[in-house]
Amino acid sequence: MNAARPSLISGGSLCGRAAAWSRRHMAASTDPYLLRTLLWCGRCDVPMHPHPHPHCGERTYKCPLGCRKVPLSAEAIEAVTWTAAERRATLSGIAPPFRKSVLEQLLVKVILRANAPDDLRYIWRT
Repeated sequence: MNAARPSLISGGSLCGRAAAWSRRHMAASTDPYLLRTLLWCGRCDVPMHPHPHPHCGERTYKCPLGCRKVPLSAEAIEAVTWTAAERRATLSGIAPPFRKSVLEQLLVKVILRANAPDDLRYIWRT
């Protein structure tokens, strides 16, 4: 049986409150894709897949159903999402290996609505 993951947030809801982050509640990740389980295609309502660009190796995300012909930059989408998370909670001092864990605690999903890395909709945990 899996033990429940302890919350990274103390004091309940994030709205209007500073979150208390502790490394003992976070898992470091070596996964280069911060949104691997969180990014969804807004057209198809399916999870987007990490997709290294075949020619240059750039990290990208792509819809597995092929509705988006051009892979989208993972770096750009993740940067916009992290900025949105910073506006939602106090995240100063979170080292990059712990960002995936933090985002998984804050978000239910990120929905990519158009072919632009900044056209995102966030479903936040409450």
